[in-house]
Amino acid sequence: MTKKSGTVLTTWEVRTYDVWGNAEDGFEVNDTYVVNRNLELWIPVTIYNQGTEQEFRAAFPSDKQLREVFGLGKSQIETDGDDLSIYVTRARDSFPVGELYCKSHESLSPIRKRKAA
Repeated sequence: MTKKSGTVLTTWEVRTYDVWGNAEDGFEVNDTYVVNRNLELWIPVTIYNQGTEQEFRAAFPSDKQLREVFGLGKSQIETDGDDLSIYVTRARDSFPVGELYCKSHESLSPIRKRKAA
């Protein structure tokens, strides 16, 4: 059982790609570029296993948020990675769009903020 439960403020490093190739032959990422080192996103929180001993809170940016970060309009996307590293591709042709790395948290599943140094 899951339940939506507010949002959490997170900070991300955003990278875009220099991509070679085409949809027919395939794409290859030639290089990555940091376009934002401190993007702040309020992302939705979900409570999993609600009411059980295994209950925990987790957060992940929505597809809408990810499309906005990369300027993809209404394009459908696919994501890969984990709770702290997200790789985004355009669904229609598997074009590699970019990646995000969470800098503010040790984990987003369950949510654990990074300790100050």
